[in-house]
Amino acid sequence: MKEIRQIVRQVLSESFLSENYENLNNATEEEQLAAIEKDAYVIEYIDNPSEAVQLSFIEQHGVSFFIGSRVASLLDIISNPSEAVQLAAVKDNGYAIECIDNPSEAVQLAAVKQNGNAITYIKNSSEEVQLAAVNQNGRAIEDIDNPSSKVKAKADLARWMKD
Repeated sequence: MKEIRQIVRQVLSESFLSENYENLNNATEEEQLAAIEKDAYVIEYIDNPSEAVQLSFIEQHGVSFFIGSRVASLLDIISNPSEAVQLAAVKDNGYAIECIDNPSEAVQLAAVKQNGNAITYIKNSSEEVQLAAVNQNGRAIEDIDNPSSKVKAKADLARWMKD
């Protein structure tokens, strides 16, 4: 995560985008919201963005963005995102769950409902999460360790219905 922060700061410092952004920590929440609406990359200059700023970022720009030629996630640069931010992130891109430590079952469900293959990044998923994953994409069964017979049957049905 520190590596991503360093890359972002380097890219921004080499561009015109760095103007006045270093003062965003002293800005009001409204000023921070206006700044990220104008330019997504400024989120990097806000040390502890509020939940409202984080949610606004995801709503306006999505959870992923480019740092040079590399795709990064807001969750790579935000420490301890709230469950609301986690939910918004995985609803935007199910694969964002890869950046979440110990996601709740609600976050897991939202991720696999957005993209069944996101189950790849979920350890010890419940049967409910597994069923949601194969319901969204029958091929997600390939990424589930020890699926129950019910999950296998649901995956077979989902694949049969799509073929």
